[in-house]
Order: sequence, then C-alpha cells, then structure tokens
Amino acid sequence: MSEAKRWLITGISSGIGAALAQAALDRGDHVVGCARKAEDVAKFDAIAPGRSTGVRLDVTDIANVQSIVDGILASGPLDIVVNNAGQSLYGAFEETTIAETRAVFDVNLFGPWALAQAVLPHFRERGAGQLVHMSSGSGLMGSPGISAYCASKFALEGMSESLAYEIAPFGIKLMIVEPGAVATRFISHGTHDTERRMPEYAALSGGGKAALEGYYATAAASPESVAQTILAAIDSPEPPLRLIVGEDVRQPFRAKAEQLLNLVRD
Repeated sequence: MSEAKRWLITGISSGIGAALAQAALDRGDHVVGCARKAEDVAKFDAIAPGRSTGVRLDVTDIANVQSIVDGILASGPLDIVVNNAGQSLYGAFEETTIAETRAVFDVNLFGPWALAQAVLPHFRERGAGQLVHMSSGSGLMGSPGISAYCASKFALEGMSESLAYEIAPFGIKLMIVEPGAVATRFISHGTHDTERRMPEYAALSGGGKAALEGYYATAAASPESVAQTILAAIDSPEPPLRLIVGEDVRQPFRAKAEQLLNLVRD
C-alpha cells in the first residue's frame, strides 16, 4: 500500500469537493477540508476524526489565505492541494454588470491564485507537490447565459497552464480538471442570477437556468465518479496537464478543436 497523502481541498461542503475528500479519506489519506461556513467545517471534522480536519476559509478573503495556509502547514506537510471552490452567474452578457463579474472572478480565479501562491514555497522546498485546479468544460468553450463564468474559467486555464510550465523544474505538478455537467447543487446553490433582466433576452434568462438545473439533477455524471477519475489521474505515473471528464465535454470540444485545426491547415 502506498504511503498516505495529506490533502488540502477547498469547497468540501458539497459536490465534487465533498466526493473527492471522501474518496481520499476512504483510502486512508488525511484531508484538510476548507469551507466558508462553521457548520460545514464541524461536519467535516466529524467524518474521520484525526484524518479529516475542517478549516474555515473564504477564498475571496485574500488577505487571510497565507496565514491560514501557514497554520495548516504548521501541523504537517501537504502533498496535494485542490482549488475546487467555485461560483457561477446566470444571465445574458448585456445583463451582467462588472461588479457581478468581478465577484465570480474573485472566487474562480483570484482565490485559486492566492492559494497556489501560498503553498508554492512549501512545495518548492520539498521538491514535490501536486496542484489540482478545478476548471470546467466552460473553460474550453463559451456558452450562452454564463459569460462571466466562462470568462473566469478561461482565465483560470491560462493562469494554470503558464504556472504548470514554471513549476515543473521544481518537481511540482499541476493538473487542470475540466468536468462536464455533474449532478451537484452547483446550479441551484452555486449559480446566482444577474440582478438585471432585459426583455430582449427573455428566451435565454427566462428558462435557461431551469433547463440547466434539470439536466444537472438527472442526466449528469455523479460527483463520486468524477472524484474517482481525478484520483486515478493523480495516482498515474505522469498526471496529465488537462483532464477532461465527461462525453458531454469531449464531443463539442472535438468539434471546436477541428475548427481550430482548420485555421492553421494549409
């Protein structure tokens, strides 16, 4: 049996974060699980006393990220850090304010940015470490109604790819995970609505989110299956830079990749 690993995972209150934390615990690893609410932290503490450690962390509170990470490292080294916490926003581009967009970027880009910067000195000193950044199929392709979310995930992809090249010489690996639809509460609880509604976009904003929620609840992949795919990739001899999870992402991305190839073909 391989040596137990110590994880730090953000957004462990539900969805992929909860499933990944549970999967790591099930195989004997130690997980530091981060959540915004005190009750979620306490609940995580009780899952596997001594191996599940709950920490209260709001990834948008950039000023406190370093001190919280320092506190976690004071009790032991980290092997794997997963930037999983995420947020979305539903509404047409023209309905979406800069302030609403900035709030999405705070969670999806600047939070992961700050956490990665906080742990990298530790990883460099050890000469090893695995970063996992939870992107989305929406980080590969734009979709109507979620322009702010897509923009934030496209930005996370660019930051992560650049970072992966920079840290490789130090023995640190980075994997970008791009799931399709997953049967979680992400649409109902993690996707807010823009405050502004325009009649010109009624067909989009009037029923689009409800249709998405129905699909996520019934036809999407389970978070447990996504967690197992991530574990298998991390455990592989050479974890990939990108991990696409779900045929609902693969098929349209194949079409987009073909379009891009056509642009460079003679």
